[in-house]
Amino acid sequence: MKVRAITIGKTIPIFKKDNVKDNGASFEANFIKFLKFNNDLIEDFEQNNLEVETKRFCTQPLLNYESQLNSGKTSFETINLIHEAVSNLNILIEKYNFDYFACSTMAPTELIHINKFENLIIDEFHKILILYPNFFTSLPVVFNEGINFPALKTGAKIIKKLSEPDPFNNLRFCISTNVQPNTPFFPASYHEQSDKEKFSIALEMADEVLTIFSEANTLQEAKNNLRIRFLEIYDLILNICEKFAQKYGIEFVGIDFSPAPFPESKRSIGTAIEELGIEYFGANGSMFGAALLTNAIPKFKEKVLGFSGLMQPVFEDYTIAKRLSENKFNLDSLLLYSTMCGTGLDCIPLPGDISERELFYILLDICTLSIKLNKPLTARLMPIPGKKAGDDVNFDFEYFAPTKVIEFRRLEHPRKNDLFNRDENTFNFHT
Repeated sequence: MKVRAITIGKTIPIFKKDNVKDNGASFEANFIKFLKFNNDLIEDFEQNNLEVETKRFCTQPLLNYESQLNSGKTSFETINLIHEAVSNLNILIEKYNFDYFACSTMAPTELIHINKFENLIIDEFHKILILYPNFFTSLPVVFNEGINFPALKTGAKIIKKLSEPDPFNNLRFCISTNVQPNTPFFPASYHEQSDKEKFSIALEMADEVLTIFSEANTLQEAKNNLRIRFLEIYDLILNICEKFAQKYGIEFVGIDFSPAPFPESKRSIGTAIEELGIEYFGANGSMFGAALLTNAIPKFKEKVLGFSGLMQPVFEDYTIAKRLSENKFNLDSLLLYSTMCGTGLDCIPLPGDISERELFYILLDICTLSIKLNKPLTARLMPIPGKKAGDDVNFDFEYFAPTKVIEFRRLEHPRKNDLFNRDENTFNFHT
């Protein structure tokens, strides 16, 4: 087990006179504190045999229509302010030893203004992602249980645009639904607009799940022993974090108990599910394994937050990537498992010629699951230019395993009243 991420959240000034640049010395003082905090926290984790892989920082969503109006800024001035804020933040991130930072495009409450921001999001956030390799961002598409169709279309455009010439850029962008503030996992992480500084913890512990499942004699024993182990981990992390939260005045909001994998067989959730007696990940019965794992997570604990469920990132899990290469499952399989999992469709290699319309409908399905099941889900989709379903894909990246482009049901000829081409803005299942 490792700590995948320590994620600190803080509001940064954008439209105020005391922005990051003009009030640099006082704002930088926060990062001096964050550096000491991270170092102290990491030292304590290491004393408990826990390696920390990354240090991350997230801000409030960058686009806020009311703030823009109150500041009297034009759209052009707003673009410049956002670029300046991200640029200056990037300097602090590198100076004070953070590995990555995330700024969501907008809060779910801002989706009523999506038509005003659409071009800015598509063009400017694309530029920012290209300029800053350590920058992550997300686009919410659901508010008050309502699906926002223009946001889905905007997301599809961004995914398609980011895929060329380098499809790896889509690693740092996702569509998010029902994701609460201060979840530690990127790209969906964001900080609520607040004067409080907060932090959360993400864990890489697929190996813990695999060990317990492989040693269990019965399914009930597997679930019970995993719950016991998760509770031990909860107490350990909580005791360490609360100590430094009090020392530095940074609120500890919790732990995301999604057991993140790593692209090695012994650190794979796919391998763990197969150890339950399932012939292979993707076979019938895999959903049962996903449910058993998720059921063992102690969501009743106060400091459990975020996705806290099965993770099925295709590229990042050795066995899941391998089973895809063996044609053992398709996109519909992963959508099915998303009813049980935490993150949804994560790191999915898609054919390079996938259309915005096809992406729109995939995103629509993940939104529907999120709303109907009242759970956070994301879609991090990665079209691979020049590749078709079944083609090999291999990135030179330590967190990715080789795999193949996934199969999905292609669309052919749009109907006359095709939803993608209609002007409807929102849909709510409960009104």
